[in-house]
Amino acid sequence: MGKRLTDLVKIIIDRKKDIKVAADMTVGAGNDSLYILENTKVERLYGFDIQKEAEIKAKKLIGEDLRFIFNLASHDQIENYVKENLDLAIYNLGYLPGGNKEITTKYQTTIKSLEKTLDLLNKEGKIILTIYPGHPAGKVESEELEKFLAKIDPKKYAVMKLSYQNRPKNPPYIIVIQKN
Repeated sequence: MGKRLTDLVKIIIDRKKDIKVAADMTVGAGNDSLYILENTKVERLYGFDIQKEAEIKAKKLIGEDLRFIFNLASHDQIENYVKENLDLAIYNLGYLPGGNKEITTKYQTTIKSLEKTLDLLNKEGKIILTIYPGHPAGKVESEELEKFLAKIDPKKYAVMKLSYQNRPKNPPYIIVIQKN
């Protein structure tokens, strides 16, 4: 299974073969975006991040790829940028690795973003969230997200949580949402 959650996220992405349109809702350094571009048949990948530093890092990592459409905007503004349905949306919550740890994702905008993204999913489309409750803002965000996700209509969506049960100190975990 691998020691890192990112390995598990890659396995989930690899198993979804029909990805044409995707969104990286928290681009950060661009690692998830690069993986999607290199390992799927994605035709368009929308990226969102509020930090110019993330845009610079991601574009340096990815280089020129016309399929990658970076938006220097919050993911809760998705409707202003994405006018088509999605096969995959990925969130890697928390803060930019190597960046300012005071700038974190917030549950209010993450939930707003999720509400909009759920509506954009194609049938069998997936949302993958990697959640980090090990820092104070992440703890609050994880608690609020769990409340929100518990209320999602099970007739429309399947919601699954993947977590390490034997790791101390609030380890990160993954939530996968699939549209039925």
